[in-house]
Amino acid sequence: MVNWTAIIFVMLVMAYFATLSFLENQHSKKAYISNDEFLASLAIVRQCSVYDLFICSGMEWRFSTSKIETDFSSYLKTGHIPHYVVRYVKKNIGSEDVKSLRRVGGLW
Repeated sequence: MVNWTAIIFVMLVMAYFATLSFLENQHSKKAYISNDEFLASLAIVRQCSVYDLFICSGMEWRFSTSKIETDFSSYLKTGHIPHYVVRYVKKNIGSEDVKSLRRVGGLW
């Protein structure tokens, strides 16, 4: 004899988790992505430090090492990311990649 109560309960639990997953996916599609998230995501994907990304972006723009280090020091103190770093990061990682890292890793 089949226990219908248990079957209905299992189906309700499955529907709950499917709905929860759907809503989380919809929220992450609409969520704003900050420049910090772009920067952190590219560092994770490349398995390097944020400092390394500052160096790479500065070299692409042909900035001196002292300017890059000054900008990085300023970033550490104020949290301001220079425009050349933002452009470099957004050119090298897409918003969908950031969103998928956010969902999978529960980073933010």
